[in-house]
Amino acid sequence: MAEYEKARQTVLTLMPDSHLGNLIVALPAVMSLERHFQHDDHYLVFDSAFREIVEPLIEPSRTLFYPRKMANEGSIIARMFVYFKFLRQIKKLHPDITIDLEGGATSSILTQVSRAGRSFSRSNAERPDVYTDRVVLPQGKHKAYHYKAIAEATGASGDESFFCLQATDDNRLLVEKKLSDAGINPREPMICIHPGGSRNQKLWPLECFVEVADWFARHGRQVVLIGGEREKKAASRIMASLDRPVTNFAGTSGLGELLALFGKNSIFVGSDSGLMHMAAAAGSAVAALFSYEDEIEWGPRCARAVVLRGRERCPDCNKKDCADPRCINTLSPDVVKHAVAAFLEPYSQNSK
Repeated sequence: MAEYEKARQTVLTLMPDSHLGNLIVALPAVMSLERHFQHDDHYLVFDSAFREIVEPLIEPSRTLFYPRKMANEGSIIARMFVYFKFLRQIKKLHPDITIDLEGGATSSILTQVSRAGRSFSRSNAERPDVYTDRVVLPQGKHKAYHYKAIAEATGASGDESFFCLQATDDNRLLVEKKLSDAGINPREPMICIHPGGSRNQKLWPLECFVEVADWFARHGRQVVLIGGEREKKAASRIMASLDRPVTNFAGTSGLGELLALFGKNSIFVGSDSGLMHMAAAAGSAVAALFSYEDEIEWGPRCARAVVLRGRERCPDCNKKDCADPRCINTLSPDVVKHAVAAFLEPYSQNSK
């Protein structure tokens, strides 16, 4: 008797989150869904800003990129055209199952438009009534376990190990040339300083970054300032205040290139941000400078990481509305230097 063969399904996974950190933390769950639905027609939606991160992982023919930037630029007619064109793509798929890992306003609309017979998301989604299966998320655990719980509700097997994110060969070659042109030896450790963050309450004072960068440059270490367009001004101010020269890549490298940089002998120094999570996933050592965020939920997920905070904490933390984030403003540069020096110790021993 022929063995029963399960009918092929169309499955749609939604992760159009605009925050890089959320995407990176969700990737283990995304890949577990990929394995679970490998014999089905599995399509995935991501924010178009993260194309360089996603394309090496997922077959391009099954990847849809939510055009957030285009849908928010130009005339209202142009924006509506882009937005409704994308909705038609989702509607055309008509999946049997839709899995919304984000549970936000945009993804709930996409879930509705998909008209799936069964839909999964978190029980505290912005519009829980949209979903047939509402997953209660675990409390007191890392955000990665939230995404994992939703994936497991579909039958997928979660992975407890740290996720390893790798750059493309093209981006590795680009970064190698960039480092060579800057006179940086990729076989020696690079201290990658990121002076940015998604909120002002997460930002360490620039003068503290200056002290750390100068100290390591003075001791012969390779220091690289990194970040996107938003960090160019901060990086320029740091460069202008330094006594010793360092390399400034801020605003000149895309996400793919930064991923390749983190995959080398790098040590990331910066606040809780998307780049912090990407550095951790790429195998970099991470000195994470935290303010109000809970490191249990948002800490870097890698083998070599330390979370650093200031001496003072507010008894009644206002978090995102805080006007005086003492929790990070009182973090001493000496504490950060000591943490980074500990990551450098194995390199120092090997050079003896």
